[in-house]
Amino acid sequence: MEDLNTLEKLEEYFKKINCYGEYNYCFTCQIETSILPMLFGAIGAIIEVKRNKNVMGYLFNKFDKGICLIPIVSDTLTKNKIDIDNYIFIDNNDIEEVITKNEDIIYKKIKIILKNKTKYTMRTLKKIKNIEYHEINLNNFLSICK
Repeated sequence: MEDLNTLEKLEEYFKKINCYGEYNYCFTCQIETSILPMLFGAIGAIIEVKRNKNVMGYLFNKFDKGICLIPIVSDTLTKNKIDIDNYIFIDNNDIEEVITKNEDIIYKKIKIILKNKTKYTMRTLKKIKNIEYHEINLNNFLSICK
């Protein structure tokens, strides 16, 4: 997968699809998984990937018009790619509620509930070593969700 160690590289994806605004809180998320990988190891992981249509996570941007999620999909168990063609744009007017909470000491859980009852549930690391923009943008996003 392309290297996302700088904010500029991450922001490029959102600029390409016009999901970049006056303010931008960009970071990466994982989709919430079941316990299959823990119970069944590699076979559980394969089942989980297929169940989620190969989506492993998202490039996430909260900006003035809404939230954009660009899927990170699995080509194989060891190789991922950014699927810019299948991004999800959620307009601010379509959002009923955004719930954030500590999942444990390492992860934050983010749940986006739309007015049509569609839900997006993901989790993200609170801090990623050597990727300072992640913690800053996550904290900015969390501050507007309260």
